[in-house]
Amino acid sequence: MVLIHRVIRREFGQLPRLLRTAAHDRARSKIVGAHAREMLNFLHTHHTGEDELLFPLLRERTALEPELMDRMDAQHAQVDAAVTAIDAELPAWTANADAAAGERMAAVIDAMMPTLIDHLAEEEQKILPIASATVTQSEWDALGKHGMSAIPLTRRLIILGHITEETDNAERQRFLQVVPAPVRLVYKLIGRRQFTRETAVIRG
Repeated sequence: MVLIHRVIRREFGQLPRLLRTAAHDRARSKIVGAHAREMLNFLHTHHTGEDELLFPLLRERTALEPELMDRMDAQHAQVDAAVTAIDAELPAWTANADAAAGERMAAVIDAMMPTLIDHLAEEEQKILPIASATVTQSEWDALGKHGMSAIPLTRRLIILGHITEETDNAERQRFLQVVPAPVRLVYKLIGRRQFTRETAVIRG
């Protein structure tokens, strides 16, 4: 989950700049819009997995501080509201690169980021230690499968690149151990290069 959080911090941290600099450039808005859509889906899937598969188990099995879980829920709601607002504007902006719409979406993300950063940090500091002692391996695996099932097959190598981009050798090896061997091989042969080329274009 820490690696997933890194993707969210990094990519949403960059999105406001990408949205603003694509103003009036429909070729860029198509590229940035597709990336923004993928990251919005990535974030939404991450949060729904927690809401449906993790938080109920923690509430059932542990004596969590009510304030902590209420705060987690409230932060999810705030982020979801921002995602909904961006969802409403993104399709048209992707097609027309309207500067005002891009600025509105960038401003929504800027306003959302402090809540999102605090939320991810508190999950890592307070939720994950409890989950590691409470949730079984099969239950944790179900959370990972939920996330993977939402990613189209044609995009899984790219998402693998996002997840491993900022890992050190030990983190990368631990993560790749749970990736099927054929996928590891394909990623090594072609996926890493695909990710590097695509992100270079996105990030300009």
